[in-house]
Amino acid sequence: MKPFWAFGLLLAIPEVVLLQISHAPKPSVYAAAQETAPAACVKLVRSEPFPPDESPLPQYPDDAKEKHVEGDVAFHFEVGSGCATEEIAIDDGPEMLREPVATAVKNWKYCGVPEGQEIRATIAFRLSCPAK
Repeated sequence: MKPFWAFGLLLAIPEVVLLQISHAPKPSVYAAAQETAPAACVKLVRSEPFPPDESPLPQYPDDAKEKHVEGDVAFHFEVGSGCATEEIAIDDGPEMLREPVATAVKNWKYCGVPEGQEIRATIAFRLSCPAK
């Protein structure tokens, strides 16, 4: 009798596995649309009259993404000694995006640009960016 019991157990295992697979949740159309949705992005759209030599961009704040905040942040600053940026002032843009811009621009470098030169720049924050 033991061989029949063991054989019956072996037959029952694949049935349990098949039941689990057939009852597994299937991805919804909404989930598929989310997977293909373009990602949020941050881009330098203007730096005049000179482009930066180094320009690490700010991170898109998670709270701004969650609240669907996007837009352009316009700012200006002076080139200081050692290629550094000084006296950064935000001119326009969504409040939630201003601080990340000011923080990132502190790390920009403008080598070969005369000290005291004013630079005007704009960084764009978009919730969906086209594929490259």
